[in-house]
Amino acid sequence: DHDLAVRVEEVLRVRAKQSGSMIFVNDDKRMGFMMVANMVYAWTTSPYFGYLAQDAFPGEQWLKHAMDTIQNTGSGLLAFNDGRFFGTVAVFGLADRAWLRTLYHNTIFHPGYIANFGDTELTAIAFEQETLVFNPNCLLVEVDYEKHKHGNNPKDQALYNKRALTGFDGLISPFDPTRK
Repeated sequence: DHDLAVRVEEVLRVRAKQSGSMIFVNDDKRMGFMMVANMVYAWTTSPYFGYLAQDAFPGEQWLKHAMDTIQNTGSGLLAFNDGRFFGTVAVFGLADRAWLRTLYHNTIFHPGYIANFGDTELTAIAFEQETLVFNPNCLLVEVDYEKHKHGNNPKDQALYNKRALTGFDGLISPFDPTRK
């Protein structure tokens, strides 16, 4: 949503209270969030890489708190407080690039995902490897008034279920996400 992205850009920048580069990308080719994030990740070299969407609304010092938290804990992945999952899924996240290099070739998310579950896989790996961190002060609330009306991409969910059975190619212990 280009208009929403333009609107949120200023508040993200003003409330960050942290120096660094922010890259805003308009997916006018409709490639999907995961592919766009992977492309931007591959083109950049920063020691940390954050990802969010245009429906994120930041709390004060959202990026400063996140950088301080990930650096002080030495964690691989910080899950922002999105107001929905409260750190159990890094819907919006900040990752240490050194840790990410141990997972995939040169992407932040497994390249098979289109719109969903890349963040879930990344979180599951970080959790199992004990490198996931959550700080409720790292606030990036997901503001999507239509979210409850849309399901997940079925192909992405099937891929996640299949990959979980292999421990995401052996990165963690295999598990069956369909078992409760």
